[in-house]
Amino acid sequence: MDEAIAGFLVMPLWAQIGLGFFALTFVVMVFGPGVERRRYAGKLSALAAAAGAPTTRRDEFTEWFTITVEGRAFEVRRELRVRNSSYRGPTGQLLVTSTPLSGSRWELHAISIVPGRVPTFFRQPALSTGDAKFDERFVVIEDGGPVRERWLDASTRAAITTFFDAPAATGPVWVQERQLQHIAGDEWAKLDLAGLKGLLRQQAMLATALERAAGWRGPLA
Repeated sequence: MDEAIAGFLVMPLWAQIGLGFFALTFVVMVFGPGVERRRYAGKLSALAAAAGAPTTRRDEFTEWFTITVEGRAFEVRRELRVRNSSYRGPTGQLLVTSTPLSGSRWELHAISIVPGRVPTFFRQPALSTGDAKFDERFVVIEDGGPVRERWLDASTRAAITTFFDAPAATGPVWVQERQLQHIAGDEWAKLDLAGLKGLLRQQAMLATALERAAGWRGPLA
């Protein structure tokens, strides 16, 4: 060890700087992911504690709790996602908030709503609504059996716009297997309980609008 230190001290300054930078990079690569994971795990635990809800952990990368907002049950889940051959969505330390949609028509119909423009060679053909302002702001992609003809009408477009006007609505919205999901990137770590509940209230309103768009009017009395 003494010889290594002595050798380092006689190196030219540029070599010392380069070796120090390499060592720092190595330390960050080895320990950085674990530190980041613990930070996001701690943030989810803090949100759950503030909500008075226990968390459930599947593994070190996935943990969630449930909360009821506007009469709807939501799962609030932190999850590490990486891009692979079958997944092209957001990656990193994500916060996925989800709630089930009532009715059966969303079971076989999936949608993706992404704010902003995505180059066409990176995505499937987008749905055109004829509303130039909406189509300029959002990319809507659907897959599966039709939920209802012209489901993306003016009131549904207004509900989508209102949802994405919420400060915490920063990621895409997906409907998969009757679950309405909002997927937030690593910026979710700034959320407190009030901000989370505000997002979920907006998501509950969007869920109601999508149920209405599919023709769901609620159970018979």
